[in-house]
Amino acid sequence: MNPTYLNTNDPWMLGENIPDADLFFSTMWLHCFVNDFKKHTGRAYNKILCKYEGYHLWFYFGEEDANLVGQNIVDRIVGEDGYASEINKNIILEADKLSGYAKTIPQDGLDTLSKEKLWEIYKTHNTIHNEYYTWCWIPVAADMFHNNLTNTLKNYLREIGVSDDSINAHFVTLTQPTSKSLIYIEQQELLTIGKAIEKDAGLVELFKTKDVKGVIEDLPKDILDMLERHRAKYYYSKCIFVHGEYVLEDYIKQLQDIFSGDTIPSEILENQDRELQENKEKKEQLCKELNLDEKWKNIFVEFGEFMVTKIYRRYAQIFALYNMGNILREIAKRFYLTEKQVRHMLPHEVEDMLLRDTYDEGELSQRSKMCVYYAQEGVDKIYTGKEADKIMKQTEVEIDTDIDTLAGEIGCPGSGRGKVRIIIRSEDMKKMKDGDVLVSIATDPDIVPAMKRASAIVTEQGGVTSHAAIVSRELGIPCVIGTKIATKVLKDGDIVEVDANKGVVTILK
Repeated sequence: MNPTYLNTNDPWMLGENIPDADLFFSTMWLHCFVNDFKKHTGRAYNKILCKYEGYHLWFYFGEEDANLVGQNIVDRIVGEDGYASEINKNIILEADKLSGYAKTIPQDGLDTLSKEKLWEIYKTHNTIHNEYYTWCWIPVAADMFHNNLTNTLKNYLREIGVSDDSINAHFVTLTQPTSKSLIYIEQQELLTIGKAIEKDAGLVELFKTKDVKGVIEDLPKDILDMLERHRAKYYYSKCIFVHGEYVLEDYIKQLQDIFSGDTIPSEILENQDRELQENKEKKEQLCKELNLDEKWKNIFVEFGEFMVTKIYRRYAQIFALYNMGNILREIAKRFYLTEKQVRHMLPHEVEDMLLRDTYDEGELSQRSKMCVYYAQEGVDKIYTGKEADKIMKQTEVEIDTDIDTLAGEIGCPGSGRGKVRIIIRSEDMKKMKDGDVLVSIATDPDIVPAMKRASAIVTEQGGVTSHAAIVSRELGIPCVIGTKIATKVLKDGDIVEVDANKGVVTILK
C-alpha cells in the first residue's frame, strides 16, 4: 500500500516533542494509532509522521485528523453512559497486564537465551504494549491536541449559566481528582521516611549540613534500609523513555531539599491530606450549587480520574521499558550492533535479524543519526537522507518569537512571577532555584524535584490530563499548559509573570 495521506491538504501538526525516545518505543503506539486505535473508539488516525535525531523524537498528526479523532471520543463520552468509566477501568487493566508481563522478562543469564526466545520476548512485549494503547491513549486523544473534552465541558458550564469569569475556576474544581496518583503516593512514601528522620534533630542537621556522600556515611542502618526499600520499589520510574534509574543518592537529594525548606515532612503530609479532603468537599459542594445533571457530573468525575489513571499506566509502561532494555542490549551484542541501532529497527526487522540473520547495518547507522517514520493503516515506512529531509519540509511552520505574551490552558490556577529556567531533563535541574518559573516542553517524573521549587510552571504541550497539570495540582503550583511555543520564545533568565487563572504568560524583561 502506498503512503496515501503523506501529501494531503491536512497540514501536519506537532503532537509531541520528546527527548530520550526511540523507534523501538514509539512504533508500538504510533502503529496502534493508525491501525488498532479504532478498536475501542470507532476511529483511528489517518496518518502519523515522526522525525528522529538520535534519541529525540518529534511526531506529527494531521491537524484536522487529530481534531476529528478527539471529537469522536468526546461524542462517545457525552453520548454513551458509562463510556468514560469504562475507559478508566480498562486503562488500569491494560497497565496491569503490561506490568505483569514486564515482571516475567528475564534480567539475568540473557546470554543463555536462544535467538528464538529473545524474539518471543520482544514480540510478546510489543503485542501487549500495542494493545495497552488502544485504551490508554483515549484520554490523551480526547483532549491534548485540540482541547475537545475541555471545551465541551466548559461549554456545558456556560449553558447552565456559569459566567466566563468563573468558568476556569469551576472547571478546575470539577475536574480535580479525588484519589491520589502514583506520583503523589510515591512522594508521600518518601515524606513518611522524612517523618521518621525528623524525630531525631541530629539526623535533620545531617541532611541540612552534609553533602550526599556524608549523609549516606552517617545515616543509621534502619533509615538506609527504608530508603533502599523505597528505591527498590520505584527505581525504574526514571526510565523516560530509553535509559534511566533512580539510585539512593537521588532520594537523599530530595530529602535534603525537603529539610532545607520551612516545613517539616510531617506537616507537608498533613497539609497534603487536608488539601485533598478540602478539594473533595469543594467539588461536592460545587456540584450541588450548580445542580449538575448526573450525566455531566459523572463525566467531570471521570475526567478527573483520567489524571490518576494516566500516571498509573505511565508507571507500568516505564517498568516495561526498563526491563526491555537488557533484552535490547543482548540482541545488539549478539549481532555486534550498538544498542541505538537496535532501538531504530522495526519489529519485523528484529524478527528477520533474530530468526533469519538478515539486517542492514549501514541503514541502521543512518537511522540512528536521523530518520523519518511514516505510518497509516497497513503502512510503516522509514526514510533517511535527502528523502527524509524533503518529507520533513512539510512540517515546517514559522513561529513569531517577537511577542511579549503567551497563551495556553490552565493546569492549576494561581499566579507566579520569577526567572525562567528551561528544564527538559533531570540534568537541567541544577539551574533551578526556589521561586524560579519552570518552563518545559512537557514535564515528566524525573523533573518533579525541580517542579516543587517553582513559583509557576509553563509547558508547550499537554492538556488537562498531562503530567504537568496533574503534578501542579497536587503541589498547588500555578501552571499554564499547552502554550506550544514556550521554550522557543522564552530563555533562561527572562522575568515572566504567569497568570494561571487566565492561562496567560507575560514576559516582563
